Amino acid sequence: MPTINIITMKTKFHIPTQQFGFLEIIGTEEDLPEMEKLYNKYAEKPIAFDEGFEKFKTFTGEEVFYDDVTHSYKDLDGNRLLSGSAYKKSLEKPFDLENISKAVGKKHDVDQQTIKDMWSHNSSTSLAFGNAIHNAMEQWFKFKDSGTEKEYHLPKHPYLQNMVQSFPLKDKECIPEVLVSDVKNARVGRIDLLEITGDKKCILHDYKSDGKIEETVEGHFKQLSFYAHILIEFGWEVEKVVIWNYLDEWKSFDSPVLELK
Repeated sequence: MPTINIITMKTKFHIPTQQFGFLEIIGTEEDLPEMEKLYNKYAEKPIAFDEGFEKFKTFTGEEVFYDDVTHSYKDLDGNRLLSGSAYKKSLEKPFDLENISKAVGKKHDVDQQTIKDMWSHNSSTSLAFGNAIHNAMEQWFKFKDSGTEKEYHLPKHPYLQNMVQSFPLKDKECIPEVLVSDVKNARVGRIDLLEITGDKKCILHDYKSDGKIEETVEGHFKQLSFYAHILIEFGWEVEKVVIWNYLDEWKSFDSPVLELK
């Protein structure tokens, strides 16, 4: 079953333009940067919208803002940056939630909303599990050289611990959760694992836990290639991109860097 984003946060701004007068604009969380610009363009009194954004220095030497709530990036001038996940999503056919859930409900004699609720729970579970894998791998690579007899550098859960300890690259010198940006071309993103193989040479790795990885791996290659092109813009040679999928054991899939669309 595909991962489905059921909930889209809608935002409504009332922009006070004069006494008892206002403009109304409505959008989604992806529209927030543009909505903020419009607010301060037409409002009587501009306000600061950067409270949710935190400034980060990227691996490629630039500074960007990131909002952990909306998972959005922008440059220092407030311009929105395209993330790797958004790039990947732009290449995928949208999931027709309404019609498909209606058809499935009718086929199995189950209320359509119940189908939606079950899919929503499934999506939330998959997301939480994926986050646990990423956190466990980051914990290892970030703290493995500082571990104690208490093994604080390892997750406590046996399943996650076995996952980390069986990872083929666990003893290599790799950098976890690498934020890269190419502000000139409005691109940004976070690489799960960067393996440096030489002078400005590297391999990009990503962790997944897809039940049917063969059906989804091409999309993951496209997202990793998006990050690769950011590094290439800064003079790096990216040897390949690798997807590591973990169910009961690790299985790897690799690809040359794909051209961007």
